Amino acid sequence: TADGLEIIRKFWNARAIQSGELKIKDGSGLSPANRLTPHALVEILQYAAKQSWFSSFYHALPLQNNIKMKSGYIGGVRSYAGFIKSKTGEAYTFSFIINNFDGSPSSVREKMWKLLDLMK
Repeated sequence: TADGLEIIRKFWNARAIQSGELKIKDGSGLSPANRLTPHALVEILQYAAKQSWFSSFYHALPLQNNIKMKSGYIGGVRSYAGFIKSKTGEAYTFSFIINNFDGSPSSVREKMWKLLDLMK
């Protein structure tokens, strides 16, 4: 409902996510009109990291390319978000979203993984 969406917007707005970074049109996340910036996704993940339930959330994330992250792909959009540790043990929260790319989804994935490998 509209009231529920407004509650969600206010919740995240109070946590440094501006309305332009988080556009929610439905509660399921399936609307093609939903939009989320990488910055907003990092803020959400960093918020999660401070919660009592974070350990369960973190351990539920898939391990891909030796990184705890979730992938996403739908019609010309490829994304990854999660948590990575560098060689020195520094922890990073990251999000990459690539829209309207040229080339195959697998070639975009390979390039994104190369960038993530540089962070390790």
